[in-house]
Amino acid sequence: MIKICTKLFLILASFAIASCGGGGGGDKPDGPITPDVVAVTSVTLSKTSQELEIGNTFQLTATVNPSNATNKHVDWVSSNSAVATVTPTGLVTAKSEGTANITATADGKSAVCKVTVKKPAVPVASVELDKTDVTLDAEETVILKATVKPDDATDKTITWASSNTSVATVDNNGKVTGIDNGTVNITATSGGKTATCKVTVIVQVKSITLDITSETIAVGKEPLTLTATVNPSNAADKTVTWTSSNPSVATVDRGAVTAVNSGTATITAEASGKTATCEITVIILVESVTLNKTELIIKEGVSETLVATVKPDSATDKTVTWTSSDTAVATVDSNGKVDAKVPGVAVIKATSGDQSASCIVTVTKQGGLEDRPDVEI
Repeated sequence: MIKICTKLFLILASFAIASCGGGGGGDKPDGPITPDVVAVTSVTLSKTSQELEIGNTFQLTATVNPSNATNKHVDWVSSNSAVATVTPTGLVTAKSEGTANITATADGKSAVCKVTVKKPAVPVASVELDKTDVTLDAEETVILKATVKPDDATDKTITWASSNTSVATVDNNGKVTGIDNGTVNITATSGGKTATCKVTVIVQVKSITLDITSETIAVGKEPLTLTATVNPSNAADKTVTWTSSNPSVATVDRGAVTAVNSGTATITAEASGKTATCEITVIILVESVTLNKTELIIKEGVSETLVATVKPDSATDKTVTWTSSDTAVATVDSNGKVDAKVPGVAVIKATSGDQSASCIVTVTKQGGLEDRPDVEI
C-alpha cells in the first residue's frame, strides 16, 4: 500500500512539472506539431472505356497524383448500378445491357470510365446453303442463299470464297459467276462454321459460222472444203456434225462437199444445237464439143449450117457460142449458120463451157474452085 501511493505521487509530480514548464531550460511551442498537407492534383484510371458482357467483371485501377499526396483515399461510384456496379476497390461487375460511368474520386479530384454492357455473345452453330450442286454456263450467274443458325447468333457475318476463281467467282452477296470449264467449291463461312456448294461450269456453244455460205461446184471436180468455226473458242463441246439436205446432189464428210448430180443442196454444220448453212449448186460440166464437119468448102454468097454436139447429154449448160476467125470471109450466127462472104479461109469455132470444136471454111468464087490456102487451126 505504501509502494502504490509512492508511485502515484511521483506520477502526479512529474505531470505538474511538465505542465508548468519546469525541469527545462528553453522555450517550447504551446501545442502539438502539425506536418504540411500535400493536396491531390489529379486522378487517372487504368481504362477510360470498357465493353463487358453481362456477368463479367474487370478491375479498374486509380492512380492518385502526386504520389505523396496526403489523402490518397479513393471513393468509387457507378452512375447506373442497374447496369454496372463497382466495389470500394474498383472491381466493376456488368449487370444488364446499357452504359454506366464509373467514377473514382480522391480529395475532390475524379476520373471516369465509360462502361458499355452487352448481352453475352451467341456463337454460330451452323451455316446452310439453299443449293449444294449447281451447273452454270460461262457468264451465267446464280445467287446462293446462306442461312446462319441460330437466328440470334451475335455475329452472322458471312464470308464467301471460291476454290478456283479461274473457273467461277463469288462476290460478297453470294453471287456466283461462271468463267471457264471446270468444277469448284463455293464456301460460305460464318463464326468458324462453313457450308459448301459444288459448282460445275460448262461453256456452251453460242454460235457456229462457215467460211463459205454459197458456192457452185461441178460433178467430177475436187470436193469443196468448208471450215466451221465454233464460238466461243473455249466451248466445252466443239464437235461439229455435217449433213446434206439432198445427198443425191451433194454429199458432205467432215466439211468436204462432193458433187453428185446437178441440182441444189443445203449443207448444214451443227454444234450443240447451233447451226450454220452453205447453199450448194451442183452443175455438170461440158466434157466435149464436136461438129458435123471439120472442113467446109462453099462458094461466096452461099450459106450452110454446122451442127454442134455437146456431151454429156446431162451437161448443165449446153449453150453453144459460135465465132468466126474472119468475118470478112465468113460469118456464123447463134445457130451455126455459116454465110460465105468473099473468097478466103475462116475458122468457125463452136464453144460450150470450156470445150470447143472448129471447122475450116474455105470460100471460093462463083463459077470455079480456087486453090484452098493452108490454114492453121
